[in-house]
Amino acid sequence: MRFKTEVSDQFQFLSETYKYNDHQTHCIVDFDNKINKEVLKKSVILMLDIVPILACAYVENKKSAYWEKIDKFKCEDVIIFVDNKEEFNNFMTSKTNEFTGPQIKVCLLDSNKDSLAIIINHMVCDGGGLKQCLYLLSDLYSKLIENTEYSPNYKINTNRSTIKITQEFSFIEKINIIKSLNKGMKNNNYYKFPMNEEKQTSPFVLKHKIKKERYLKIRDYCKKYNVTINDVFLATYYRVLYRILDINVEKPLTIPIMVDMRRCLKKEKIDSVCNCTSSIVTGINYELNDSFNDTVKKVNEYMILKKNKFMGIELFFKVSLISKLFSHKKIKILMKKFENPFICMSNTGVIDSEKFSFKGMSINDVSIFGSIKYPPYFQLVLSGYNNTINLNVSLYGTSKDKENIEKFFKLMDMELPT
Repeated sequence: MRFKTEVSDQFQFLSETYKYNDHQTHCIVDFDNKINKEVLKKSVILMLDIVPILACAYVENKKSAYWEKIDKFKCEDVIIFVDNKEEFNNFMTSKTNEFTGPQIKVCLLDSNKDSLAIIINHMVCDGGGLKQCLYLLSDLYSKLIENTEYSPNYKINTNRSTIKITQEFSFIEKINIIKSLNKGMKNNNYYKFPMNEEKQTSPFVLKHKIKKERYLKIRDYCKKYNVTINDVFLATYYRVLYRILDINVEKPLTIPIMVDMRRCLKKEKIDSVCNCTSSIVTGINYELNDSFNDTVKKVNEYMILKKNKFMGIELFFKVSLISKLFSHKKIKILMKKFENPFICMSNTGVIDSEKFSFKGMSINDVSIFGSIKYPPYFQLVLSGYNNTINLNVSLYGTSKDKENIEKFFKLMDMELPT
């Protein structure tokens, strides 16, 4: 059985080829108690049947690429159990093998308080798709705890096309969007996050937790000034980067941010596991004597303007046009010319604590990490759960890079409302 690839699949594949990132999405779930290992194993295996794309291998030749269903695989190819933190951490920075599949793998750290690491190939889905899989996994686990004979009789759509999103726009809107394709703000790409220049690097993921009490104060600030959580963190990001980078006022800093295009859907929802992420370039008239409120206001005004201009749809249309006009071979050449941003930010949103619930289990924390970047690329990822927010960075770097990122987290924390 074969499934069509989307142009986003190919783009993510080339992200590893051209050493932008490892094209994997990562998640860690920390429990307050012990999970039923056999039920967890059965839940993960069931997922591969419900979401066929996860049980596929990527096949590419000179003319085309496609996904092909795997006939057989070993259970340990999908889920393993370890009893020490080092093995767990090593797993967390490992990769799925797109050519052999499956496109998901899971590791449970068996301890007094279990932890679960989940890795899904970014070619298959973005952060929104990862959350969709998380909700499915916890739902299967909960149903199997209640009934060990539970057998789902549904599958998640294998049509991963995002045409539903483009269909949301009228003909006139599409014409206006196409006209504006090259009129948006361009990413300056002048500046790089400070990194060690040693060639010997290893992958790691780091997180900094904004706890509930602090998060609630940030939320109160947002209500008071009628801004969003994203506005506050993006403004904080700008302020910290202007502090640590040597920025020329004639070449202002721009920060591309990721946009989940599912936001465009008014009626139908995308029921397949896929990539629906676009991006926009943000830029503000930052001045060194600006107060925190000044920066937040500038970011908020910029974001309101972008939201009124079909935020993110321009790039989405451009990619869609490329997929329709060019061959597989030509698309690979065009993608090589794509200028990947040195610095960017992604907000994966809030993981719904009601949807993500394992029966009989208490969850302490959940955090989604982006793809692990290769130097000089750097991405800050926000991940929310149960009135907390994690600031996450994933990088191929050195111990010195880890120190720099920890300092960066502290600077972010110092800027945020108290």
